[in-house]
Amino acid sequence: MKFGPASPCRSSYVIMIFSIVGLRLDVPMKSEIVAEFNTCFSSLSAQLGPENVDRLLSVCAVVNLPAHNELFRERRQVDSLYLVLEGELVASIEDGDNILEVGRVKAGDWLGEVAVLSGEMLTSSTVTTATRCRALKMHWHEVEQLMIHDEDISHVLLGQLIELLAERLKRSMAAGEKI
Repeated sequence: MKFGPASPCRSSYVIMIFSIVGLRLDVPMKSEIVAEFNTCFSSLSAQLGPENVDRLLSVCAVVNLPAHNELFRERRQVDSLYLVLEGELVASIEDGDNILEVGRVKAGDWLGEVAVLSGEMLTSSTVTTATRCRALKMHWHEVEQLMIHDEDISHVLLGQLIELLAERLKRSMAAGEKI
């Protein structure tokens, strides 16, 4: 196969499309993903530094999710951690016949971290896209490998996750006091 000047392979985006339960995996140029990651996850990026950001992103896939797509189902298997780059998602839980919204997820937020870190690999809520979303997807095996074999990255990721979980706990407690 020969690629000429008008070939789509010469565009600024090299796109690979996979059909996985309605998800589209797109792979834009590396520099664009690094810039987007640095913007959405500025604290994490600053703590990691450029070399570690590159290593972290090398194990991530970019996923584009359509609006109104169920990403996670409460108490179901999950095999990946997601770092949200764009869009909004809704986290909810079922209480009998009622569905209770427990939070909104936006750019700069993590998803699936509790399931992956606990080793339980079960979601704690149903997560649905409210808008079109883009996220970095990291399979649990890649997370595990980074945690075991890359001390610099694991130290920063665990610190960020502890802060994230503490903040979520504070918000949950504050919300509970209002009820």
